Amino acid sequence: MASSGEDVQITCRFVTRLPEQFRIAPTPLAVPGALTRYGLSEVVNHLLALDPPKPFDFLVDGELVRTSLQKLLLRKKISAEKTLDVEYIPAVGPPSHKSTGQHEDWVSAVDGGFAGALATGCYDGTAKLWSANGVALLSVAVPNARSNAVTSVALLPAGGGEKDATTDELALVAGAHDGVARAWDASVSRDGKASARPSRVFVGHTGSIAEIAAAPGGDSFATASSDGTARIWRRDGGAPFDFGDAEPESRPSSGEPQPRASLKRRKARKGLVASHVPGAAPARSCLDFDATESADGPLAPLGAELVLGDHRGGVTCVGWESPEAVWSGGDDKTLKRWDADSGACTQSFDAPKAVASLAVRAD
Repeated sequence: MASSGEDVQITCRFVTRLPEQFRIAPTPLAVPGALTRYGLSEVVNHLLALDPPKPFDFLVDGELVRTSLQKLLLRKKISAEKTLDVEYIPAVGPPSHKSTGQHEDWVSAVDGGFAGALATGCYDGTAKLWSANGVALLSVAVPNARSNAVTSVALLPAGGGEKDATTDELALVAGAHDGVARAWDASVSRDGKASARPSRVFVGHTGSIAEIAAAPGGDSFATASSDGTARIWRRDGGAPFDFGDAEPESRPSSGEPQPRASLKRRKARKGLVASHVPGAAPARSCLDFDATESADGPLAPLGAELVLGDHRGGVTCVGWESPEAVWSGGDDKTLKRWDADSGACTQSFDAPKAVASLAVRAD
């Protein structure tokens, strides 16, 4: 190859997988070796006669061009006499700002996918629904909102029943520091109006809920908790969402806490210990209950949900592979796969450090 001080010409063949209107005839062309991504983009725009011009990125042997062609060839030890295949692809521009929604405190979780809406959870004790362009649709709060942060949210599609063509039905599920998952039945209309009504509570975790993941189809969801377990819940399980005499509706994003439960349901549950976690604290929940309820009733800590309890530390994340399989990761540096019907651990992998989050592909 010629020295860096010479005006090197490199023979290139521009190729692409873009549609026909963005393709150049695969005829080799000589271009200056000093061209960088910007100069190559100008060449392609000129050959395509694009008006207005479009920015492109370029790949050589699968590597993005981030220096001059000459320096790239020197580093990769490619002869300048070789015809170089240069693939061009649309450049990814900087994100454009559309709108910003505000919470009163740190935003802890985001989820979306149903009814064109986004859900957020916040340390101010609220969960909110937003439109796709950032307009606040509604806000709901957990009991003791000022000291009970919402740590995770998930949106589930509506269950059975008649469908209204002008309204999308969904369930908003929020997990909180008190270890309780709560669900609201929500409606989002095509004209941007929304409402929500308390639906179910899911009690059993003895530590803060770290994440909620909806199962494919939305018939169930999984939760991860600092108590060392992940749990699978049926969306129609749990118990009625009861605030005593007051049943709060959705309301503007004021951040005010919901009314607390009546005195009748304010006795703390005692003596329930997570035996699978050495030294675990007694079960606690800001959902108060009637003392006449039996220990194996609908609010019993192990109730009807499936407990995945083989981690040796806090469980930080969950994700569904399919309706039959769910994964979890935790502070014990392990990643585990579970059978969603039996609760059996079918695979376990050691990680070099604590697993903070995971994403699972459907297959």
